[in-house]
Amino acid sequence: MGIVRDFYTPLEQEIIKYKLPLFYNCFPKVVCLISRARKKTVGISRLLAKPFVALHIHPTAVSLLAIPLALISAWFVFKSDFLLSFLFAFLAILIDLFDGEVARVSGKVSLFGNYIEGMIDKTVDFILIGSFVFLFPFETAFALGCSFLASFAKPRLALVIITDNRDWPGLGERGDKMAVLLAGLFAASFMPILFGVETMRLALYLLAFIALIGAIQRIFYAKSLIGDAEEKGTMLPYLKEQGKR
Repeated sequence: MGIVRDFYTPLEQEIIKYKLPLFYNCFPKVVCLISRARKKTVGISRLLAKPFVALHIHPTAVSLLAIPLALISAWFVFKSDFLLSFLFAFLAILIDLFDGEVARVSGKVSLFGNYIEGMIDKTVDFILIGSFVFLFPFETAFALGCSFLASFAKPRLALVIITDNRDWPGLGERGDKMAVLLAGLFAASFMPILFGVETMRLALYLLAFIALIGAIQRIFYAKSLIGDAEEKGTMLPYLKEQGKR
């Protein structure tokens, strides 16, 4: 379990081992698979980044391209053309693969760029998932709610303890949700009905389910980190002051 030791503190390892045994046993294999996948996509990212670097397009402008692409995808959802919607949604999501590489190659990496890229990603997620609201209002609201609940777990913890952007155990990462969305759009293009139910309705339920499970996992994981921080006294200063009163 050397990989687990590299990612987590001894206390966190024990918490994961006993509370999330499946994750503890599978994590090394998952990390290896992700590492291999990332190595394979580095070359693709650099290749896709080259034209934007050559044209001196600012990395933030590259990231912003995802928004109009997502809006076009949403328009095709409204028109019930799931195949074209899939195409533009794929392009919108693909930009996240190489916009960081554009920043690195052009020497324009910045903290604000890192921040605004995340905000743009959330905007794209909202557009892509929210585009189904007129077709499947309940399922869309459910998927959006669970998705943003899972996303809020990390930043909320940062308002309680001193933490970093570590990898958290659990489902519901952006890649998971966007993979389900793309798969649903592609499948719905050829099989609108699956098991007697609209394919995209099923995809939205699946997206909501993995996001909800991920949110629950993150809450328990955050609870363990907060307990550790209380023992070490690494809460945020304003909370320490409140505790003294």
